[in-house]
Amino acid sequence: MATDPEETPAIDVFDRAILKELSHDGRLSWRELGLRVGLGPTATADRVRRMERTKVISGYKARIDYGALGIGLRAIAELRLAPETNYQLFEATLYDTPEVQAMYHVTGDVDYVILLACPDVASLDRLLGSWRDKGGAIESSTRIILREVDLYD
Repeated sequence: MATDPEETPAIDVFDRAILKELSHDGRLSWRELGLRVGLGPTATADRVRRMERTKVISGYKARIDYGALGIGLRAIAELRLAPETNYQLFEATLYDTPEVQAMYHVTGDVDYVILLACPDVASLDRLLGSWRDKGGAIESSTRIILREVDLYD
């Protein structure tokens, strides 16, 4: 992420509209994207390529229907680690855990906020227990996600 104002790319109202549309559907054609934001396909493509080149757009992701994969539970876990825990090793453990969908090292009373996708409550309990037993977590708070609220629908 650029921090020098001279390195920060200028983003205008069209770029912001493009970013909003792409965050909802990254597979739009240049034509469809341009129609949605009020630009022609070539101008739209040029803007997207510029934002990719300057790392404003750093990649594209698929939205996954976890229920279709047999994953019936999603949760947000907040973990506090023991002071002597090696954070790099703990993050490596999270990285290698398939249930971890996203992880954030945060400020405040907890050290990590983790988005999880598990088959069921028993699997979630085993996973959290393993982090307490072997991973250095000394405290956790977990919230089960009832439904995702899509900002773009």
